[in-house]
Amino acid sequence: MPTVICGCYYLVDSTERYRRHEKHYLPLVSSSFHSRILSTTSSTVLTQNFTNPSPSEPVKECIYEFPLYDGVSVVKFTCRIGEDVLHGIVKESVDAKAIFDSAVAKGKTAALLEQAPQAADVFSIKLGNIPAGGKVVVETTYIGELKAHESDGVRFTIPTSIAPRYGSRSDPTTFGSVRAHAQHEGGVQIVVDVDMPTGSSIKGLQSPSHPIAVSMGTVSTASEADPAMSKASATLSLGSATLEKDFVLIVQVKDIGTPKAILETHPTIPNHRALMATLVPKFALPTCHPEIVFVADRSGSMQGNIPMLVSAMKVFLKSMPAGVKFNICSFGSSFSFLWPNSQSYTADNLAEAIRHVGTFDSNMGGTQTFEAIEATVTRRWSDLPLEIMLLTDGDIWDQDELFTYINQQVEETKGNIRIFPLGIGGGVSHSLIEGVARAGNGFAQAVQNGERLDSCVVRMLRGALSPHITDYSLEVKYEHEDDEFEVIDKVTDGMKILLSDSEESQAPSKALDGKEPTISLFDSTANLEPDLGASRGPTLPTISPPKLLQAPNKIPSLFPFSRTTVYLLLSPETYQRNPTAIVLRATSAHGPLALEIPIELLPSPQDTIHKLAAKKAVQDLEEGRGWIYDAKDQKGILIKDRYPSRLDELVTKEGVRLGEKFQIPSKWCSFVAVAASGKEISKREAGDKYNDDGYASCIEEEAESDGDLFDLPSEFSRAPHATLSEPSTRAAMTDTRSYTPYASFGVQAAKKMPPMRGGGGFSGRGGSIFASPSSAHARYISPPAAPSPSPPPPAATNSEVDSTGREPLEKLHSIIALQDFDGSWPVDKAEISRILGFDVGENPQGGNKSPWVTVVMVCYLEKKLADEKDTWELVVEKARAWLVDTVTIDLEGLEKEAAKLVDRT
Repeated sequence: MPTVICGCYYLVDSTERYRRHEKHYLPLVSSSFHSRILSTTSSTVLTQNFTNPSPSEPVKECIYEFPLYDGVSVVKFTCRIGEDVLHGIVKESVDAKAIFDSAVAKGKTAALLEQAPQAADVFSIKLGNIPAGGKVVVETTYIGELKAHESDGVRFTIPTSIAPRYGSRSDPTTFGSVRAHAQHEGGVQIVVDVDMPTGSSIKGLQSPSHPIAVSMGTVSTASEADPAMSKASATLSLGSATLEKDFVLIVQVKDIGTPKAILETHPTIPNHRALMATLVPKFALPTCHPEIVFVADRSGSMQGNIPMLVSAMKVFLKSMPAGVKFNICSFGSSFSFLWPNSQSYTADNLAEAIRHVGTFDSNMGGTQTFEAIEATVTRRWSDLPLEIMLLTDGDIWDQDELFTYINQQVEETKGNIRIFPLGIGGGVSHSLIEGVARAGNGFAQAVQNGERLDSCVVRMLRGALSPHITDYSLEVKYEHEDDEFEVIDKVTDGMKILLSDSEESQAPSKALDGKEPTISLFDSTANLEPDLGASRGPTLPTISPPKLLQAPNKIPSLFPFSRTTVYLLLSPETYQRNPTAIVLRATSAHGPLALEIPIELLPSPQDTIHKLAAKKAVQDLEEGRGWIYDAKDQKGILIKDRYPSRLDELVTKEGVRLGEKFQIPSKWCSFVAVAASGKEISKREAGDKYNDDGYASCIEEEAESDGDLFDLPSEFSRAPHATLSEPSTRAAMTDTRSYTPYASFGVQAAKKMPPMRGGGGFSGRGGSIFASPSSAHARYISPPAAPSPSPPPPAATNSEVDSTGREPLEKLHSIIALQDFDGSWPVDKAEISRILGFDVGENPQGGNKSPWVTVVMVCYLEKKLADEKDTWELVVEKARAWLVDTVTIDLEGLEKEAAKLVDRT
């Protein structure tokens, strides 16, 4: 089936027997993306130009479909049809559709932007009354957060295809098969400007998906200016690209930032503020020993990805520590397990699993993800935490069913289930993998065709081995009003909702004696006419949102290599107090954790953080979570338990409130635009009546500014950021091998173990949408635990073919494949010498040869393959653990001898 791409089509009657309609596409004249990356967020303007080629036939209604990255917020929608300019405004979907339909019926030009009900990352725009020969220009502006990439970068993705992301559907009005001419031969133009905070240094830009041309030191929109290492620009080196796969750009940045909390005041909503906190935590706790199940997609669409999948699975299996139980589930149209239940990680079971992975092929039909996940959960060992590694190219519709199931299982097991999805290929559904990760308390990653999975799977495995941290909570500290006490608001305190008297009065009234009054079965004054108002059902209870609305409502699991962003929408009730810091707290089996982050105030009103916060809150509601699920009345009864039959309506009401207030489209709200003169738009305010044209009579200027969404004063981003590993932070840390049970999110701690060359864990970087106005950094509440020793600078890695005729990656996989189950390497010097290209010789200290060979292999990985650390890190940790447990000789001396041997090669 041809790839379904974004395009603009209309339906005509078909003469074919089994098809009532056929899609005809408007020619795509041009298409362009202009994106700006600022720290860890992005703003993108998508512009597409179409034309109605008919000189005499107008198009009454056509549909424009396009994908967006999961979680982005559409903040502006403009459509030009001929001479008409349409500016969109967000209304409840029912109202928006009524405005659109009425305008089209009256012959007016109109547009309607909607989110697909089956997938949150696919949008469609209906365009009405396109004149013959008319030109159509659709411009959509959206903002969003960026994914962290390894330890010092961000990953920016522009989805360009709708399928095979989801496959075909039979509905001719949505996403059926597509004619090849739907794609413009000239492709798409992409420009990405990168503007990092002053003090940050961009190390490089690269794209694993498309060839690009990079300009360092400046951005595309800049006039003559002095070059800065914090700026760069990337364009497609061929000028344009076809819409066959997602565009991916990786930006590597030195010292991208520290934990930050930014407070924004809304420019038009009175007394309303929003706060955004971002961090990539730095902490290390002793690893746990869970049950790990690899759920591998072997459907037909995985055909080109199987070799990459097999290679990654072998790294997975070799990197696991002793003490875990594991299993492999393969799925497509059906599913199958290697063993009926997960087995212990032993030498024999590892060998069987390696043989099983070697038989993988893309021969299991379609993609039925739900059944595979459900079977994995059903077969779990109930006394162990379950960690699911989902590897898929993500070809499913109707994601809500899967999200709902995962939400329920996580809640029922009290968070004892985590899911880590890895999307593979150019058409991955980011909505699917990110949604599964949010529901499953894990984190998601994605790789394009041809990208290496090795470092991704090791990062996922390290996440699965991280202990479960629970009871996350957020507090806001305010300025002291006097010297006697400090004001602190806990987000959880706002979950008790005071219902109005009208809701309480719905309960049966009682007489003075405490008994309910008796109703007569024959009342001559009774009105027997039906109450038409009551026939519509009882009115929904009035439930005011909390004064601190947190999004996401439940803080996701924190991992020391994954960025977490949490938002707070502060109601006018808090406006008289000045927030000074936020405090993040959590609990682990090894002790409590906490981090305090000072709040920085933006110098001028903006609404970017408000829109990102509202989108995150709406996303919660769409996926079956959100504050309303945890809200309680004044008696402590959950609102969802008090009104179980009305919960869906309450959720919808809240989704509409957020969408209309902050102008965010969702499954409940849509952008609607009706042609008017100049920059005027049609808008129906609350209480307005439709006029005889079918839409609201209220006309006003466009609410959204045409200016830059991220326009900040230049002096706001001048100061360099302080790092969490400054000498002043480490001054009190003396015992580098101690483990402090009361840990901090921002400092690495380690249980008693020998220092590991090259560091003991991932050290991610985080950042904020805005630069910090000062060098202030996070203050830690807990006594900081000792950090891992700073690693020495890695030796230069030879990326070319060496004397053995092997490339580094091929050699790395050979070394990992040869490692024994317990972490050691065998005493087969001939095989070792063949792989390394030199003779390892005898143990210089005499005795057992295996420790010597193992030390040489570890030293070789650290010195010669330092650039591949993300892949071999857990392998080396396992080897060092074996050396510590089994060796009674001078290990430090062996390491020195091995270093000399490796350095001579």
